[in-house]
Amino acid sequence: MMQGPVSGLSDRLSRLSDRRFKTVVYLTALGLYLLGVWLHLPNGGGNVYTDITQVFQERFCQNSSGFGYPPSSLACNILVPYLQSFNEYPIITAMFMYFMGSVGWSIPGDHLTVYYLLSAAVLAIPTFLAIRELMKIIEIRGVSRNRILWYFIVTPTFIIMTTLNWYVIGVYFSLSAIRIYLDGGSRVWVGVLFGLSAASNFVTAIPALGFFIASKTMKERFVLALAGLGTYAAINAPFFFLNSALWLESWHYIYAWNIENSWMQAILIDLYSPYRHVVPPIVFGGFFIGMVWLRFRRKTSDPLVFAFLAMFGYTFATYIYTPQMNLILLPFFVLLPVTRSYREFLAFEILNASIIILGVSEVLAPFGINYYLTFHLHPIDYMSPVFWIEVVRSLWQGKFTLLNDIPGSLSLRWWKRVTSTPPAPGEEGAVLRG
Repeated sequence: MMQGPVSGLSDRLSRLSDRRFKTVVYLTALGLYLLGVWLHLPNGGGNVYTDITQVFQERFCQNSSGFGYPPSSLACNILVPYLQSFNEYPIITAMFMYFMGSVGWSIPGDHLTVYYLLSAAVLAIPTFLAIRELMKIIEIRGVSRNRILWYFIVTPTFIIMTTLNWYVIGVYFSLSAIRIYLDGGSRVWVGVLFGLSAASNFVTAIPALGFFIASKTMKERFVLALAGLGTYAAINAPFFFLNSALWLESWHYIYAWNIENSWMQAILIDLYSPYRHVVPPIVFGGFFIGMVWLRFRRKTSDPLVFAFLAMFGYTFATYIYTPQMNLILLPFFVLLPVTRSYREFLAFEILNASIIILGVSEVLAPFGINYYLTFHLHPIDYMSPVFWIEVVRSLWQGKFTLLNDIPGSLSLRWWKRVTSTPPAPGEEGAVLRG
């Protein structure tokens, strides 16, 4: 159990009315979100890297000069992704970039800054909708409401990753789907939301596989799969038929990408080793078999456990485990006893954020200190601290997958009662449903 200021604050939060607690949650989230916006602000701010500006420069401004920012006078040709220009991100995210760029470039001022601030303002919508959905899921699950602060909002991932990439769009769709599923809602609508998540960022829709396995009947599985795949296909179909070459190029680009931030880089030596396409299906196949075994041996009937195993198993198995993926992992820390130690969770989070801070940012540049360290885009450097941070962080995530206190999971501690574990901050007396 955590002692000191955190525990004391949790006690005070527990005594707040529901309305006041939600006010605290949203105001805290707003303050930390604005801090994150400043950290990534181009041509100033905290000098923390963000894909929002970097990828835009590469795809729309034909600038590939590294992680810096081009002159504000740089001419950018805003072409439609998948139809007129290449973009490796899924349709919804690619079109988000396009529309933000089109509007941002029409507003006077530093175009890159305007585009970034406009993107950050719009991304605040799915961010706060995701928080709302997570609070509803907390009510359904009966876990301590304080957990949304300590395990989701007051975290390095929320501050740095929310405006590092566009993952929060897919996270919102997935959390909305999870909430409807757990609340016994329409499986059609659940599938549609997961399809929208996949069309925003494929990774954020992985929990759908867990729900597919957890479903009670073949009809339910069929409806869920048809709605999800149908939605994804409907969004992609126009772009595929109008320019199939560009649509396929995005898949080829991702397939050819190097090992990034994964434990595999410590054993495969070459970041482009062909085995990077062999190891993941074998590892994830093991998790899939484990989930099927749990389902049909009736070790658990909790659909959230299957969603957890699908998401965490995939993240551990993949050879591309970017820091922003933690945005879709955090809700499971909120809803399930993934770790018994809040200090361990926070250490894991700090390690995750340090990949961005040390690997692709220059937060000390205003003081004349340049510390840029080797990152995954460079050849393997065993002397680089970032390299080993990536490996340890990836293995640590695997530890959470297989060594946790989640009842009925594949965890090597699955037989231990969750009530025997020390509670997280402010969780004294809370019920963790299995």
